[in-house]
Amino acid sequence: METARAGTTLKQGGFQLWERELLESPEVRRKSTVAQLYFLDYYFQALGYLAARKDRRAKFDADTAARKLSAAEYAKEYKSYCGRERVVLRKRRTKLKVDQFHIIAQVGQGGYGEVYLARKQETGEVCALKKMRKRTLFKMDEIRHVLVERDILTATKTPWLVRLLYAFQDPSYVYLAMEYVPGGDFRTLLNNSGVLKEEHARFYITEMFAGVNELHKLGYIHRDLKPENFLVDGTGHVKLTDFGLATGALNPQRIESLKVKLDKVKDNQIIHRSTLERRSIYRSIRNSDPRYADSIVGSPDYMAPEVLRGKPYTFSVDYWSLGCILFEFLAGFPPFSGSTPEETWTNLKNWTKVLRRPEYDKPEDLIFNLSDTAWDAVTRLIAHASSRYATLSQIASHPFFDGVKWDNLRSTKAPFVPALDSEIDTGYYDDFTSPEDMAKYAEVREKQKNVDRVREKDEPFARGVWVGFTFGKNGPNVKAFNAIGGGSDGHEMMATIF
Repeated sequence: METARAGTTLKQGGFQLWERELLESPEVRRKSTVAQLYFLDYYFQALGYLAARKDRRAKFDADTAARKLSAAEYAKEYKSYCGRERVVLRKRRTKLKVDQFHIIAQVGQGGYGEVYLARKQETGEVCALKKMRKRTLFKMDEIRHVLVERDILTATKTPWLVRLLYAFQDPSYVYLAMEYVPGGDFRTLLNNSGVLKEEHARFYITEMFAGVNELHKLGYIHRDLKPENFLVDGTGHVKLTDFGLATGALNPQRIESLKVKLDKVKDNQIIHRSTLERRSIYRSIRNSDPRYADSIVGSPDYMAPEVLRGKPYTFSVDYWSLGCILFEFLAGFPPFSGSTPEETWTNLKNWTKVLRRPEYDKPEDLIFNLSDTAWDAVTRLIAHASSRYATLSQIASHPFFDGVKWDNLRSTKAPFVPALDSEIDTGYYDDFTSPEDMAKYAEVREKQKNVDRVREKDEPFARGVWVGFTFGKNGPNVKAFNAIGGGSDGHEMMATIF
């Protein structure tokens, strides 16, 4: 790099090598995309407003002409028309603010912010409003993860991923207003169900594969999939959410942290336990700490070995995670879980020795034994990267998924459909006014306090990183697109940007 900067003649496409590396970096490419979208959106909105105003004036002129008004009557009507136009202009100048949302209840809590059920006052839309502190995100190097989550949410229109309605900010916070998915997260369903019947496990894991496939089609790898990342909608089908780690690369500090934890257990001996013992231990951990995945920072239960070791990896790391989730569906515990985080790390370090088919001997437990096809599906996913399934077509062709109508998944009746009283029912989420439910978040709140105690960075807080964050669900205006010769809709042009 330094040689190139010093004046090497190595050039490609008119750029020196170091210049091309800079231009092709994910950060620069994202900023370029944001700039394109900003100007496209600006002119779409401006031209859309002009086209709509022209239509309103034409309708006003046609209406007043048909009514054959006197000069005094016309002047009165014209004054009223101008008043309405001023209201439209004022609305165009109004920035989206948090006080335009009525907060109904809190439905989530994380290390960097909270999630609320809210209603947008002007439109009546119900949404899940995620509120995150800018300074905390900056301090913990999490800004890139939030920006990527926003980019993924704005780039997709598939029903398998949670939709973004609005993204906006104020001096202290950034906000993501997403569709509200009322059935809660899949962890809650799994905790209540224990072990799933094979046909039910097939239904849910199939939908999870469909959601992850949509993410992969956008060019992203999730890297940190777990049951908590899937929400259950009002019809019982699942949606993928929480894309914070779906970036081009993990944070270097996180990679180092994972490698250190693996290195610490290199000399630990594997603790051999029976299937029944492992299931009992895991159930006990879940009962004592329902927010286990939130409280254990960097919990590795579902993460592929390549990710944990900081090695190069592909989209197949998400299939490893889904293999671990399928194992848990059928066995009642993740394949490498232990009684302590250290035991879990030890099991992952020695995963080829620890991964064993669950076996039950007691007559009353025989129904929990996996079928041969189910176990084969698990081992095709929890496997070395070179032999692991890595495409949806491989999954669809496996005998375990025989009979699955992949093109018609969401029309299939779900095994469980949430019983909802209204569109703002929060019954499947924790009650943040209940001391009992709040006790589950003790470690999450402690994590927040630890984050607050982290020393501020030496570099100045960069406000510019949030440029282009704002988003409205309506996107570019179609009339405006037509006005600049873009054709019948904006999809083709927008597709070239992403």
